[in-house]
Amino acid sequence: MGLVRCARCGNEREGAGKVGLPGSLGEDIEARICAECWREWLSTQIRVINHYGLRPAQREDRDKLYELTREFLQLAVPVSEV
Repeated sequence: MGLVRCARCGNEREGAGKVGLPGSLGEDIEARICAECWREWLSTQIRVINHYGLRPAQREDRDKLYELTREFLQLAVPVSEV
């Protein structure tokens, strides 16, 4: 993990490192999100899952969770995924 200019907080901090998410979302987080903002999302995502009644094992709910992850972390949706 190196330093990144975080897309969410704008600070230069230690990066999130390997986050284990697939595709461009995982790559974007690893390259553009600091560890502190990533930890904040991890503690928030359970509330988000419960609030929206998401079932991450279901493809459409997982896609919604990924969309909410991008919004929270202020990562634009890649043109290829629109």
